[in-house]
Amino acid sequence: MKYDIEFYLHCDWVDNRLAKENLTQQRPDQIWFPIGYLGQPLTIWIPGILFSQAKDVESFEEFLYGRWDGAVTLFRRYTLTSKCQMVLGAYPLDVQNCALGIDMYGARFLWGPKTEWFDAGKHPVVVRASGINAQFRLVKAQAFSYVNSYIERGRTCLYAASSCDFTLMEQECLSHDCISADQQGTAKCEKCNFYGNCTSTGAEITCSAEEVEQSSRFGTLTSGQVRFSLVRRINFHFLQTYWPTLTTVAMSWTSFWVNPEVVPARVSLNVVTVLTMLTQTRKVESFPEVSYVRAIDVWLCACQWFVFVSLIEYGVVHYYIRSDSKAKTKVSEISETEGRGCWKNLTPKEKALRHDYAARVWFPVCFVLFMIGYFGYYVIDWVKYSTGAI
Repeated sequence: MKYDIEFYLHCDWVDNRLAKENLTQQRPDQIWFPIGYLGQPLTIWIPGILFSQAKDVESFEEFLYGRWDGAVTLFRRYTLTSKCQMVLGAYPLDVQNCALGIDMYGARFLWGPKTEWFDAGKHPVVVRASGINAQFRLVKAQAFSYVNSYIERGRTCLYAASSCDFTLMEQECLSHDCISADQQGTAKCEKCNFYGNCTSTGAEITCSAEEVEQSSRFGTLTSGQVRFSLVRRINFHFLQTYWPTLTTVAMSWTSFWVNPEVVPARVSLNVVTVLTMLTQTRKVESFPEVSYVRAIDVWLCACQWFVFVSLIEYGVVHYYIRSDSKAKTKVSEISETEGRGCWKNLTPKEKALRHDYAARVWFPVCFVLFMIGYFGYYVIDWVKYSTGAI
């Protein structure tokens, strides 16, 4: 899957070559001054920033500020297209984890340093809720810093990690209008525009101080990664796939209450449900195609099977009805000791009715058991991510 992302990247570093030795008592080191503007060539060093697994990278609205003690801060806006290796086994009840890698050459990469501009240590990733694609819901973002090497093996190790929880306020933010200027200052819009509770991930730190210090050697660099956990919204799929197919299967059960001797009505009802299921199945052709079985395929195959078996059930019932009209059972041949409840002593018509009686109970029961197993298997991870349990 390809996705488009737009974000602001704020970088801070210290260049001792820009520091002034003689500072006045007015603390001019606290005064920030612009170094360069968009469209003007920069005359100082800035770290090389590359995005792995990304293409069509565009940067604009760049602002560079310096301070007399050598501190430099860079604001840059990016728009890029990246790819995400999606696992669609549980589609449409799936949870996707997409990562955006940032390679930093010539500087040590660390998420969330505390600066005078804002305390990014508590919120290394800030998200505007109203800008998220409506097909997915962002529930978590993890930020990692690690040593990486494209030449030497065994050099990769992790030295910083944090996790941001975005499960709260999502629905409220999407339903609230925070676009107009008069609403920006409200408490609700403040939470929507800067939301996310970031804490330590508990990930094992595998880098030593020496490995981080040696990350500037040739072929070795420090990198960052933002990993997004996205939960698919199922309202559309429930209304367009699950509910229509469920009602079609339930409609096929009404044939069990139709008089089996009324062949046109019984056959028409079963054929209509089969054709309706085929129509519903064709809608899935526009969904992502993969070489393995998805959750939606399991559901549609099961629904088709229930509808098809209901048609076969009437074929068996109709066979008994025709047998009853051709063969006459002699009552005198049935001994009084043999109960009429025995299957071999029932007339073909009675056997047909017994089939319908059993189908009225067992078809709904079996389908309910299937639904319990289906949603119990596929919905567990979806619910955990949606509620922030993972």
